[in-house]
Amino acid sequence: MKKITVIGGGGTGIMMAADLTIKGHEVTLFETPGHAEKILEVQERGYVDITGNAVNGRAVISNITTDLEEAMREPDYILVGVIAQRQEKLINLIIPYLRDGQTVCFSAGNGASIILKNKIKDKNVLTGEMQGNIYPCRMLPDGRIISAFPYKEKGMAAFPSKDNRKYIEMMQQIYPCHAVKNVFEAILNSPNISIHLAGSLLGTAKMETTEDFRLYRDGLSPSVAALIEAVEDEKALVMEKMGYSMERAAGQIRALLEYEKHPELTIFRGLEGPTEISHRYIIEDAYAGNSLLLSLAKEYAVAAPLCEGLIAIASALNKTEFYKIGRTLAYFGVNGLSPQEVNRYLETGEK
Repeated sequence: MKKITVIGGGGTGIMMAADLTIKGHEVTLFETPGHAEKILEVQERGYVDITGNAVNGRAVISNITTDLEEAMREPDYILVGVIAQRQEKLINLIIPYLRDGQTVCFSAGNGASIILKNKIKDKNVLTGEMQGNIYPCRMLPDGRIISAFPYKEKGMAAFPSKDNRKYIEMMQQIYPCHAVKNVFEAILNSPNISIHLAGSLLGTAKMETTEDFRLYRDGLSPSVAALIEAVEDEKALVMEKMGYSMERAAGQIRALLEYEKHPELTIFRGLEGPTEISHRYIIEDAYAGNSLLLSLAKEYAVAAPLCEGLIAIASALNKTEFYKIGRTLAYFGVNGLSPQEVNRYLETGEK
């Protein structure tokens, strides 16, 4: 049994806390007061029921709190599942409570492990992140949480990646996982980079005129699938330039269109959202993964007009210059370096 603090009051955080509780760990679920509505509902009810295709069961989470000092009372692991735009503020909150020997994991990371590690160079804390989000899940109105898929072994990377062996050894004690080359490879292999902007933006009219829009049920078509594949082709060129292994998500999109052939995807098709143009499917991916992808393409003269166009559309609709403020090479302070120099930084933590 491990002592784990989960930070995040949305579906991801609650699902992590409930799933790890069922697996026998001592879990504290924390969220800041301004974002704690869902975890306080779970606290009042006394339990959360997991349904769907993951491990099913009732979880009575050991501790649910909005008190950070209480939440950070010597956990072995700190797991963070919040939107990228909230990560740095939460990092600043937890830093005073971190102690040597702890392991921190972000889901999905989007480079948050780099931000944290650079702020705590004097502490012996293993820091890393998952490749993509850990569970495709949603909170239901009756308080249950539904997961579309069982947990699948995740690619993870430490920052710096010279810590990968130790990091994976620690994370395997709570989740099956394997190491990927570095944090950037983990970020770029998230299927969200290919799917979320392309699918959501092409479905904007339907999203804003349909009462109950579900991207994977209502927003997909052969043409949308073709655009997602084309975005993946751009991403493949960038990853080849960086020397990264590429995983593709377009095959699953094609499978989602084959209803009779793939009934096992029914729950995934029914996941709610995006509900508005400011939904995380748009603002998070334009700010984080897609901006990193575009900056790599620009830096190394790889054509990525689709990625650039999708970020531009998301920016115009949200009146926010996502690429300008986003998690680019410049954001991480590694612009102007060669691919080899970037990878060396990600491996060693030193420029």
